[in-house]
Amino acid sequence: MAIASPLKKELRSIEHPGWVESHLTLDWPAGESELRDALEEIPGASVIGVDAFGTQVQIAEMKHTVRKAGIIAPVTAVISCAQSGGGLQVQAVSGRDPSPILLDREIVGYQVGGDGAAYCFLGGLTPENSGASREDQTGEVFSKIEKALSASGMDFNHVVRTWFYNDEILDWYAGFNRVRTGFFHRHGIRRMPASTGIGAPNPAGTALVAKALAVRSDDTAVRTVRSPLQCDAFAYGSAFSRALEVADSRSRTLYISGTASIEPGGKSVHKGDPAGQIKLTMEVVEAILGEAGMNFGDTTRAVAYFRDPAHISHWNDFSRTLPSLPVIAVGCHVCRDDLLFEIELDASRKMDSVPAGQSILSRANQ
Repeated sequence: MAIASPLKKELRSIEHPGWVESHLTLDWPAGESELRDALEEIPGASVIGVDAFGTQVQIAEMKHTVRKAGIIAPVTAVISCAQSGGGLQVQAVSGRDPSPILLDREIVGYQVGGDGAAYCFLGGLTPENSGASREDQTGEVFSKIEKALSASGMDFNHVVRTWFYNDEILDWYAGFNRVRTGFFHRHGIRRMPASTGIGAPNPAGTALVAKALAVRSDDTAVRTVRSPLQCDAFAYGSAFSRALEVADSRSRTLYISGTASIEPGGKSVHKGDPAGQIKLTMEVVEAILGEAGMNFGDTTRAVAYFRDPAHISHWNDFSRTLPSLPVIAVGCHVCRDDLLFEIELDASRKMDSVPAGQSILSRANQ
């Protein structure tokens, strides 16, 4: 099971001024009718992005199902080494008509304008020249993001969240970081986006596939949220923030970067112990949520990555202590060879909601 719950789907929504952002997490296999039925639960929905996690055969089936359902949106396809499970995460908006963002006549994302704010959602970004070096392909993807943002009246300083799925990541993660850090330095990026960097191939056969989210508004507050149990990632050479929060007049949304079993000094811990890595990682994530006055019950979407798909059983055992999470479990490589588990998680609260109280994990351990 990709979701540690008897439910096959989870739907979570975020209210913005004048529009609603919805996230649908759907287990695979799911047919066209199931996808359509799930989307009908979102009144007036326009799909702006799809993430597909599965084997190469499953992803081909997912793309076919998405197109048959009439969805015209970027698909970010990530090949999992797990032979079962996988699924779709679909992002949709209602209350506003999204504007397509095109590069070379291809839709690479959508811009959604609200009252005094604009959000730019980009996905499925791959380099054109798969024969170039991995570092050059990375540079091309950053250039694509920059061009797409420019078409929306933004630049990279507006980016709050990035996702990079790098084929054979352990062979060239240092090179990827050099390109990213160099790009940020040349463009004067001071606020590092929250980010995920995971090892996985993609159907296009390129070195990487990427996604990005940018926000431009004078009325929206963006702040970096610290990880109380970890050091800053750039302390050991990775240019990203542990978490970023975006707040408008209706809600606060927290984007937690890919998080793993790393201690405050930056070293991997619980080596060879998948259950131990899962437990510590989730304690770290809960501490970040707590910094924003949230808990696991506020989760809108999540992806759990496992170096060995056999370890998903440990996750299923652990997650019984948590609320039903909209999470998909995927077999992928984490960016260190001694890390067995990583999770990314988004959460949101209405501006008038009461902050979270005692931690869920501490209650579960009493």
